[in-house]
Amino acid sequence: MRLAPPSFSGRLACAVLSLILPGTAALADEPPPLPAFDLERLTVSPTSRGALLGSSGLLLEPGALRLAVVTHYQHQPLVMVRGGRRVGEVVRERALLHLAAAVSPHPRLEVGASVPVLVAQGGMSLAGLGLGELRRSGMGTPLLRARVGLLREEDGALVDLAAEVDTGLPLGRREALLGDGRWSVSPRLAVGRTFDRMRVSLEAGARLRERVRVGSHSVGSEVPFALGVTNVDGSLRGELSLRAAAPLTGGGLWSGEVLAGARYLFSEHFEVFALGGPGIGVAPGVPAFRVLAGVGFDPLPLLPSKAPPVPVPVLAREPESGDTREGLPGDGALALAEPPAVEDGAAPPEPDVESVPDQDEDTVADGVDNCPREPGPPSNQGCPESVRQVVFLTEKKLEITERVFFAFDRAEVLPRSYPLMDQVAKVLLEHPELEQVVVEGHTDNIGGAEYNRRLSQARAESVCRELERRGVEAKRLRAVGRGLDVPADTNDTAAGRERNRRVEFHIVPPTTAMPGSAREATP
Repeated sequence: MRLAPPSFSGRLACAVLSLILPGTAALADEPPPLPAFDLERLTVSPTSRGALLGSSGLLLEPGALRLAVVTHYQHQPLVMVRGGRRVGEVVRERALLHLAAAVSPHPRLEVGASVPVLVAQGGMSLAGLGLGELRRSGMGTPLLRARVGLLREEDGALVDLAAEVDTGLPLGRREALLGDGRWSVSPRLAVGRTFDRMRVSLEAGARLRERVRVGSHSVGSEVPFALGVTNVDGSLRGELSLRAAAPLTGGGLWSGEVLAGARYLFSEHFEVFALGGPGIGVAPGVPAFRVLAGVGFDPLPLLPSKAPPVPVPVLAREPESGDTREGLPGDGALALAEPPAVEDGAAPPEPDVESVPDQDEDTVADGVDNCPREPGPPSNQGCPESVRQVVFLTEKKLEITERVFFAFDRAEVLPRSYPLMDQVAKVLLEHPELEQVVVEGHTDNIGGAEYNRRLSQARAESVCRELERRGVEAKRLRAVGRGLDVPADTNDTAAGRERNRRVEFHIVPPTTAMPGSAREATP
C-alpha cells in the first residue's frame, strides 16, 4: 500500500512547526508549550521630562510625582518566514495598556515602575500544529526603573548625562509571550543636549536575559541603542526616534524601528501624547508598525522653594539727625530715627510719629501696605495672617521671596506660581499710584546669548499676561528680556545660576513712565 502525499496544509503545518520547534518532526501526544520569552522590545517611558521613549538624560524635578497611562497597538509583531516568504502570523495584532509612575526624591535621583497589561492579541491557531494555544491576555513583565543624574547642563556641564537601569520581574505570563519566568536587567547611559529650540539625545546599553530558541533564530541578550530629536519650545512638542538593537547571542537578529510623534502640554500637571511608526526587520517583537497614545499627569505640587526672610516695613517715625531709610513709596519721606540716648533708670521719651496715611490703622503705612484696606500685622506686610505674603513693596521694586517657575525651556508660567501671580496682581491693584512696572526676565549663561534673550523676553511677556488676566491694566506693564546680561550672582555654581534665573518687578517713577504693553519690549 502506498501512502498518499501530504496535502498543502499538512506541509504548511510541518513547516511552521519546524520553525517554532527545530528538530521536531511529528506532533507529540501532549501539546508542547510555546517558547517562553518576552515579545516586547519597546520600553515605554512616558513619565520622562525629556522624551516619550527615553529620558534624554533629564530627571524629574525634585518632589515631582509623574503618572501615565498609555494604550499600545502592534501589528504583526511575530511572524514566521520560510525561504524569504511569510508562512504565518503567530501574533497578527496585539493591544496593551501600560501603567507607569515615577518620583524624584532627590535632584540626582529618580525612581519609577511600569506595568504592561495585555488586553488582547490574535493570530493563527496553533492547536492544529500540536502546540499550546497562545493566551489572549495577561500581565506583562513589570519593570522597576532607577535613574541617577551624573551631569547636568544647568550645573554648567556640556551635556545632561544619566545612568539608568531597568529590572524586569519574573511575573509576566509565559503562555502569552509576556515573559520567560526569569529576572532581566537592562543598564544603559542616556545623554542629551539642548541646541536652541531642539534637544538631541542618545541612549545605549544592554538588555541581559536568558537565550531562548524561537524557530530558526534565538531571542536573548542584546545591545539596544536609540537616537532622538525633540523640540522643547512651546506647548506642542514633536519627537523623532530611531531605535535599533544588536544581538549578543548566537542566532539573534538585528532589529530596528522609526517612531515619530507629538506631545501637547496643557499645563505642568497634564499632557497628552501619541506616536507611531514602522518596524525594520522580522526579528521577534518587531511589528510591521506600532501606535501608542496616552496621557501623563502630576497629581502633586512640587516641593516649595525656600526663600530668605525680608525686612518688614512698619510705620515710619520722624527722623532726627539724617538717619533716613529711603526706598519706600508713599506721601512724603518715610524715615526711621535713632532714639535719643537716655540716662540709666530713666524712661525713654515717646517718639514723635509723623503723620503718614494708614487707612486700616494697623501701623503699616499705606505706601508699603500690601493690604491698605485690611488690617494685618507688620510681619505679614500689613495683610491678614490667613494669606502669607511673599511680595515686599519698596520704592524701586516689588521684591518677591519666591521664584516664578516656568515649564522646562518654555515661557509658560507653571500653576505652582499662580498664587504668587495672584499676590503681585493684588498689590498692583491696591496701589494705582504705581503707574508702570517693568517686568524683567533673566537667565543664567547656559545656552546661547540670543536664545536666552528670546526666552527671557517670552517669559517676561508671559508674566505680564498672567497679571493682565488678574485685572492689571496692560498699559501699566512692560516686558523686558535681559537674558544673561545682568546676573544677580555668579554663573560658576549651580546655586548662583539658580538665582540668576529670575523675574524682577521694577517700579518706574511717574515722571519717566511711558505707555506700555505686555507685548512690547524695552531695549
